[in-house]
Amino acid sequence: MAGYKKIAHLLPEILETAKQAGKMRDEVLRALIDHALAKENDDYEVEVMPMSELELESVVGKRKRKVVKASKEETEKEKKKKKRKSTDAKLERNVGETAPIVEIGELPFENVGEFMTKYQVSSDMLKKLYAYTERGIVGKYMELKTNKKSEAQVNATLLRTVANALANGSFSASIDEIKQEFKEFGILDTNIKVNLERRQNLFSVFDMKEKIELSEEGKQAVAELIKSYE
Repeated sequence: MAGYKKIAHLLPEILETAKQAGKMRDEVLRALIDHALAKENDDYEVEVMPMSELELESVVGKRKRKVVKASKEETEKEKKKKKRKSTDAKLERNVGETAPIVEIGELPFENVGEFMTKYQVSSDMLKKLYAYTERGIVGKYMELKTNKKSEAQVNATLLRTVANALANGSFSASIDEIKQEFKEFGILDTNIKVNLERRQNLFSVFDMKEKIELSEEGKQAVAELIKSYE
């Protein structure tokens, strides 16, 4: 406020000069006030001279460039903020997309005994993630240990094959089963094939029209994933 008081005597001249700018009056007015304040801070006599059209455009142009630059910086900040928010969002199972889990018996660990021994996966680890229900072996896990959709699709696929392995000994899953799993986690999109193909080393069978089956690398990967839920 002190600065504005110092240039109060210049306001009539500033207003008169700004009036010459016509439609650009407001922009020129702000530019002249900024100019006067800057000069006043330099502690020497300030004089507001009439400005030519070229000078007016130069002053206004500089101001507009500052405004545009500030606007772009704000836009970039907003984009980064939204990206961070999107990245931080948890990928969780939508309980509305699946039936309640009612366990009717113990998991048949004998179907995955070799897998459990080879990769040190305990029965308690599997009990934490799977349940034996009237609908078969279902997953109880509510999140996929990642907030990236592409990684979530891979993890969901790996975990689904374990449910089937518990039921029948085969670490495989049909494409329909995989898509249902994706749907429950809200990660079903048109990039499934691309995202899974990038990790094709995890599969010994990879047929996006029918089913996928884990390779030994895939079994090792899902064993590490299971342990991460401890």
